[in-house]
Amino acid sequence: MRTLLVLAAALLAPSAQAQEYTRYHGGWQGPFLLYVTQHDTGAQGPPAVHDGSLHIAADGSVRGQLPDAACVLSGSSTDFVSTANASLELDLSGCKDERFNGHFAGKLISNPILKYASLRLSSMRSLDADTAQVSAILRR
Repeated sequence: MRTLLVLAAALLAPSAQAQEYTRYHGGWQGPFLLYVTQHDTGAQGPPAVHDGSLHIAADGSVRGQLPDAACVLSGSSTDFVSTANASLELDLSGCKDERFNGHFAGKLISNPILKYASLRLSSMRSLDADTAQVSAILRR
């Protein structure tokens, strides 16, 4: 009987993990890319990559951090198309690279089958002709 229970748990684990990606609420972690784009020429230099985390509470509040970049993230989320995806409004503060301090808006799009979420944020303030961007592939 015990062997049967272990086997059943092992078979159900992948579907339980996939279900973790059907809702955007909860904890996420992974490498965050911080880069600046120029409207007419594209990316300006290589992106800086920093490990980070993001937590989206059931009430929609968002908090996170990129310790190596000294960035603290805070803001809010709402459903976007489904409960797997979110629209985000975030403030980044304390960043070593001051171009990334400020208000960002974007989306967290989850892929339950491949078990990751894609984060794309753009600064809502102008840096002359440049725009600060944050991008990440996040996992549970």
